[in-house]
Formats: sequence, C-alpha cells, structure tokens
Amino acid sequence: MKTLSHILNPLRIKGNKLSDSLTIKGISQKADLVQFGEAFFAIRGTQVDGHLFIQKALDSGAAVVIVDNEEAFQKYPRTVWVDCTRSQLAESASAWFNHPTEKISLVGVTGTNGKTTSSYLLREIWEKSGLKTGMVGTVETLIGSEKFNSTLTTPGALELQGIFSKMVDSQITHAVMEVSSIALDQKRVGGCHFKAGLFTNFTQDHLDYHGTFENYFEAKLKLFRDYGLPLAIINLDDEWVKRVLVQGKAKQTLSFSLGDPSADFFAENIQFSVEGTSAQIKTPIGKFAYRSSLIGAHNLANGLGVLATIYGLGEDLPAAIKALEKAHGAPGRLERVMFGEKYPSVFVDYAHTDDALRRVLEALRKLKSDKSGGKIITVFGCGGDRDKTKRPKMAQAASSLSDLTVVTSDNPRTENPEKIIEEICKGLIPGTITHCETLRKKAIEWALSRANQQDIVLIAGKGHETYQIIGTTQFPFDDRQVVRDYYKS
Repeated sequence: MKTLSHILNPLRIKGNKLSDSLTIKGISQKADLVQFGEAFFAIRGTQVDGHLFIQKALDSGAAVVIVDNEEAFQKYPRTVWVDCTRSQLAESASAWFNHPTEKISLVGVTGTNGKTTSSYLLREIWEKSGLKTGMVGTVETLIGSEKFNSTLTTPGALELQGIFSKMVDSQITHAVMEVSSIALDQKRVGGCHFKAGLFTNFTQDHLDYHGTFENYFEAKLKLFRDYGLPLAIINLDDEWVKRVLVQGKAKQTLSFSLGDPSADFFAENIQFSVEGTSAQIKTPIGKFAYRSSLIGAHNLANGLGVLATIYGLGEDLPAAIKALEKAHGAPGRLERVMFGEKYPSVFVDYAHTDDALRRVLEALRKLKSDKSGGKIITVFGCGGDRDKTKRPKMAQAASSLSDLTVVTSDNPRTENPEKIIEEICKGLIPGTITHCETLRKKAIEWALSRANQQDIVLIAGKGHETYQIIGTTQFPFDDRQVVRDYYKS
C-alpha cells in the first residue's frame, strides 16, 4: 500500500479534496473492477469516457477518484483534479510498482515496420551474451523463459508497469519494447525510463486513428522528444525519420543506412540469396563482415539499427555482429513455411501496409534467379475497420511485383469482406493476372495449386497470427498450418 502523495505528481494537481497521507490499496481504471480502498482513474477513451462511471467507482468503495474534468471535481466527493488522467495514470502505475524501468536497461523500438523483427534480434543478441532479458511486443511478452501472448503491441500503462515489475522480480537486466504510435498518443508508456529509442522507418498506417500522416508522425516523435532519451537510433534512408535529427531531444543520436555512406552504420557490397544476406558494414570502430539468415534489404536495415543500438549502449559490437549470423528474428516475418525439391518456396509475412508488402516482394524478387526464374504468387487482403485508404495502395504494390495476385480476406471484422476486396481491387494494375476469393483458406489453397517447384508464394498480412476476426468473433486460423495441411493431403 502507498499514500496518495506517493502515487501523484504534485505538478499535475489542479485541485485536491483529500489528504496527501490517504492510504491507497491499489490502482484501477475500470469502474466495474474497482476494489475497496483503490484509486480509480477516470480515463477518456476513444469509445467511452471514464468520467461517466465515477459514481459507480465510488459506490464500489474507491478511496479516491482521479479526474481531469473540473465539473467532475466539483460534483463528486473524494476526487483529485489533475491536468491529464492518462499521463497521471502512467506515472502513478510506475510509482505503484516502485519505478521498475529505472532498474532495467530498456530500449523502445518504434516505426511503421520492423519493430518486431528488431526487437527479436536485439533480444537474441543479449541472450547470446548471457544476459537475462525481457520483451514486450506484438507477438508475445517474454520474461526470461516465460511466454505470454500479446493482445496489443504496447499494453496499457497499468498492465505494462506490472510486466516490468515482474521482470525486476525475475532479475531481468535488459528489456526491449515495441512502442506503437497509439500507445505514445495515449501516454501508455508515460511512466517508462528508456535507455535508448530506435526508429526503424515511417510509412502509412493507422490513419483511421491518427487522421493525418503528420499526426501519425507526431505521435512517433514523442518517444524522441518527450522522454529524455540518452540515445536515439534513426534510419537515414527515411526522410520522415530524419526529422528526428532536428526535432528530437536525445542526448546522443546514431544513424544507420543502406544508401548514405555518412551514416554511423552503413552497409555496402550487399548480396542477397535464399540462404540469407551478406554485406560489409562500416561502423564507428571499423569495418566488419556481416552475415544473416534473414532475407531482404529491410531485414538488413533492421540488423543495422539493432547493431547501432548495441554500440550506443556501450555493449560488445563484434560479439553482436557474430550473434546475428545465427539469429532467427521474429515469427511470421518472411517466415519460410515450405521449401525443398518437391515444393515451391512458401513464405508468410505480417506485411499489412503497402510499404511493408512492397519491401517483402522486392526482397523475394531478388531471389527469383535462385529459383530458375519461377513466378511470384502473392496472397493478401486488408483488415476491416481499419485505414481504408491503404487498400488500393496494397493492391498496387502486390500487382506490380507479383506474377499472380490473389486477393482475399484478412481480418474483416465488422465490414463486409467482399466490399473490402472490391476496394482493394481498385488499385490493381490493369492487365495483371489476378484471382479473388473471399475465403482465406480457399485462396491460399488455390494459390498453392498454381505453384510449381520453381515458384515463390507469399501469404501476407497475418504472419504470426493464429486467428481470424470475422464480425466480433475470433476463429482459429493460421496461414502456416493451412500450407502444411495442403501439402499433407
């Protein structure tokens, strides 16, 4: 238990009806789950305003209600009025768990694409160095050897600080977290202390939430402007990310690039094959041979960003380069599901933006010569209840780089899947070979039936996911298992 003064930032308080010495037994942001003696934070959500449930929280025995609405402060007893309940919740959650991220070397990774792969690579390097690690991200949360499925890329503030507290209890010393733009906008990571921030790239996504490209970028920029970063790592090949050089406030900035030799980490003499990637990389301490089993320029960029992070943290760079040779990266990111003399090369990838899809297909096209000139078959769809403007853009990317494009459902959610497909098809390049099939399983099987041993098949959009959301229901579905089942039959 803690007192009110322990969990509140005095600089945020605009009015207080209670004693600073009031004992608090817990923290909650859900009125229907408030326990006697807890502090309830009234959060303005995207759908519901927590201020509407203040009386319910008080009736449940809340010791105090934190509001950012003067009218609510005047109306209800046992209230504290602050400038922003979201920001205060994040700071209070950190205080409640005794500021766990101050005891961990925490790296935040943001960007439109590459967050998950970069996080996995960084963790693998640490693990190979004998460090005890944790990870919070899109696929899973890891606390040492313990694994927990993730529901959000970046959890809510209270859950997040609880995770870091468990890491401290488990003697974790190094952790990496994917930091989404929405989490930054909603101040979920407000109580976190980062040792470094890595910005992978910036392309269109989440405009259904942010509205404009500029708003989306401003959300990402918060990590590099508002968190007192000791170290920022940025991609010089991305014009948006380069703005961090001017607008960011990190004490030190390191850069990486595949095209700009002035970058701190620069790759040259690059070679791609079905076995992986090789290059020579320039670093602040000399040039090194780089090898990785991961395919494509985007994964080479991810590797450079991770190596820059390792160097900036003062860790062993040559050992990290060696560790990357055998690093596996993230599941569902250009994950090879089927290959061999009797099968086409079949990959699944999480690519769900036009930029990510284009990068993956460009990587696979570079491998076509290794497959005796076979064709590239791409299966993809777009999620429902999400940014509609990227649908024709994804179609343009797929049809421009594929020999056969198969358009299907992703997670249609509450939208009509046939309507989504219709909007996707508006972006298909005229004259390209295309097939549409609403049922994703049938679409994958149709594509596989058209593939021979020389071909490459990409199934994009869902990657590691083991479900499909139709309406408001989650059904078991795994692209990888569909492929395996097809070749078993």
